[in-house]
Amino acid sequence: MEKLQIAIEKARTSRLSQRGGTMTGGDARIPVVPAEQADAWTALGEISFDPVQLEANKIITHRNGPDATHYDILRTRLRDEVKRRNIRRIAITSTRPAAGKSTTLANMAFAFSRMPHYRTIAFDFDLRRPSLARLLGQTPEHDMGQVLRGEVRFEDHILRYGENVAFGLNSAPVKNSSELLQSEQTHDFLNAVEEVYQPDLMLFDMPPFLATDDTQGFLGFIDGVLLIVEAEKTTRHQLDSVERKLSELTNVVGVVLNKCPFPDESDAGTYDGKYYY
Repeated sequence: MEKLQIAIEKARTSRLSQRGGTMTGGDARIPVVPAEQADAWTALGEISFDPVQLEANKIITHRNGPDATHYDILRTRLRDEVKRRNIRRIAITSTRPAAGKSTTLANMAFAFSRMPHYRTIAFDFDLRRPSLARLLGQTPEHDMGQVLRGEVRFEDHILRYGENVAFGLNSAPVKNSSELLQSEQTHDFLNAVEEVYQPDLMLFDMPPFLATDDTQGFLGFIDGVLLIVEAEKTTRHQLDSVERKLSELTNVVGVVLNKCPFPDESDAGTYDGKYYY
């Protein structure tokens, strides 16, 4: 039996045994990795990006430099928080649409790509209105719904960037997204991915918290959430309400104020009118 299938069956067996249940057939075929593959990570197909298109979509961390500094700081703080709490699954959501959560996730993923020994998988789980593929200039053949349902193999869809970052993108919106994200099949799937691919961090681009129940239903499967709020658009009431609800459901590992005015010379990152970098 192949690696990811073995891990899936192990996760199911563990879950059912805890409930006093037994194994039954009928589950959709789960994406698998060939058993003879010594390193499942390096077996993933590779992805490439057009730097010009990335920057046109405000993805600026694909290369090191002063423009990437703020995201690098966020990356390191998130890495330290993940290590301190001994967690690895982080959802990224916002209070409202258009706050920049997908852009933040993409920039975080590229920032982590410059940490060569830190493996990160970035999933677009905003299945109703996926945008990560568009931001990255990609046209995937399949979507994460097909992968989660076992209709498309994991390694036939997930693509690796460099040596340590992989992306799971969507070609189109996914029907019944809330039910799929809350399913035990998805839970077992994520456990199996962790066992086989052993990422240090899994990032999930989720729908805005107030827009649907997709994010709330999925939070039981993750370890923490990073909340993106939009400067001058997110209200204090929205922020307080969402942060309070999130803290009841999971760990709030951070709140990011996005789309802020550009810092002036009084900012801690400047020196004699120039960026320290």
